[in-house]
Amino acid sequence: MVYKMETENIGLLIHKVAQKHPKQTAIIQGDREFTYEEYDDRINALAHLLRDRFGIEKGDHVAVLLYNCPEYYEIYNACYRIGAALVGINYRYQPPEILYIIKDAEPKVFIYGQEYKESIDEIRDDFETIEHELIIGDNVPADFLNYENELLKFKHEKTIAVDLDEDDKAFLIYTGGTTGRPKGAVWTHKAVDNLVGQGGMMQWVIPMFRRLKEMDKKLKNKCMSLLPFPWNLARYPVFSLLQTKGMIKSINDKLEKSAKENYPKGSLGDKAILKNTMLWYPPAFHIYGWLAHLPLFSGSTLVLAESTSYNPKEIMELIVKHKVRFATTIGDKTARALLDDPDLDKYREGINDTLIAFVSGAAIFSARTKRMLWDAFPNVGFLDTVAATESLQLIPKIYLPGDKVSSNEFDRLPPDRFKIVKENGEEATEPGEVGEGYFKSGPTMKEYLGAKEKTKKTITEDGWIKSGDQYQIIDENTIRLLGRIKETINTGGEKIHPPEVEGILDKHEKVFMAVVIGVPDPEWGQSALGLIKLKQKYKDEIQDEKQEEQLKEELIKYVKDKLAHYKAPKNIEFVDEFPISPAGKTQRGRIKRQWKNYIISEEEET
Repeated sequence: MVYKMETENIGLLIHKVAQKHPKQTAIIQGDREFTYEEYDDRINALAHLLRDRFGIEKGDHVAVLLYNCPEYYEIYNACYRIGAALVGINYRYQPPEILYIIKDAEPKVFIYGQEYKESIDEIRDDFETIEHELIIGDNVPADFLNYENELLKFKHEKTIAVDLDEDDKAFLIYTGGTTGRPKGAVWTHKAVDNLVGQGGMMQWVIPMFRRLKEMDKKLKNKCMSLLPFPWNLARYPVFSLLQTKGMIKSINDKLEKSAKENYPKGSLGDKAILKNTMLWYPPAFHIYGWLAHLPLFSGSTLVLAESTSYNPKEIMELIVKHKVRFATTIGDKTARALLDDPDLDKYREGINDTLIAFVSGAAIFSARTKRMLWDAFPNVGFLDTVAATESLQLIPKIYLPGDKVSSNEFDRLPPDRFKIVKENGEEATEPGEVGEGYFKSGPTMKEYLGAKEKTKKTITEDGWIKSGDQYQIIDENTIRLLGRIKETINTGGEKIHPPEVEGILDKHEKVFMAVVIGVPDPEWGQSALGLIKLKQKYKDEIQDEKQEEQLKEELIKYVKDKLAHYKAPKNIEFVDEFPISPAGKTQRGRIKRQWKNYIISEEEET
């Protein structure tokens, strides 16, 4: 069976929105703001520059080293239009790491921010494939090509878009390299088109519309405000009052009909909504950062933060200023930083009045963090999602105020897209069974660039992608993510899943954040070590070693009272901070390396 792409070139999706809604705001960062008409013209100008001046052709690679900015998504979409593939580079990489990606991906063009010029100067002599460099910034040296100046030369040119095949490369996302050198996950246009076909933003929004009847008035009204005219609350107030199954279907049918009238066929606008503003924080080089395409493809307004690291005050300011409906975060770390910000009370009411939901991916909210967020914002929902470098299945879990909250639980995907495989190779089918999550079809990578053996270890012969994550069946509709398989602690043959223990420790009133890792144990092989960042109030109360040891014992007993005793940490250590990746994830690999020589002594065991 031949796969039929829904749209001839995904690079035209923004162009098609611009044709119908040219004055709609596409993207905002600081005082920079572009309408869809302006943004489409910039994308097209860059496509001409890459093709007509630099000679970039279908299949060529374009490397990018930038913080989040409007230009990043311009480059993505310009590459789509000419059939090139963007290669995103982690903006925290040092020169040797940057050089590794350049040599592995073999790009012909390198676009980077002026702040990286000194780093690039160190390694430029070792470039073998780069033919052109473009620098973005206000102070680009005169002997280098200035991105903005070069773009001006191709403004208002004829729209271009090459014909694409399903296996043509769309972009490359490099893995974090926690188990060796980073690997380039190759994403094809078929995979991205498949994501478009699944509905994109509607995977998040429609499930919320199905629960309108359960919402309080404020949250319900915020959701209804998303509907494009004439299907909004002002024209049809009855929709917010009579939430029968038939009425909800009517809303969905009319929403889709209106969208089809407003958007050309082939755009995510066919299945999405118009009146949405979304704040995106994850870095664009990360697979979760790539998902910022979805609001752009659906005619929404994308808001980007200016800070190069997570700034809670800026996030709150942006939500209120731009009336943001959905705000992305990356799990507990970013959410708790926001809740701990001294300016929270200043923005609390505005966020509660405006925001529909916090969306967490890459790292997800614990149950405790959900409860803490509801204490601050009682009329805001949550969407937990899971996305990996190799697979963008977006397993959704929606929480409305008043729901019973859980940690790491998701709605189960259909059996042709997801399964759990036990250690013996058999498929898990019964509640309680544990195994590795396998994904198939839909948005998944094609291969690791130039790494056939690594690809074979990740993708089975019949097309299933091994996630490297361990899942447990809760019931026929629900699964629980237990964590990375490589992080599972084996103590005397018993398995400890760190997220389970962390979820308990996080509930303790004195704990701000907990990370559990496996450390060498002379008797049991491995034991759990609990690393704890205390809330400042309780940290300040510790006066001597005796009080510190008493608190450690209290935390260990707290876990033993709630879980099997072997799952409790054998020891506790207090830390000031945890290392965080640019994507906002706790860097467990780095933490394990920091504590690799920590050994549970036999005295501690007894």
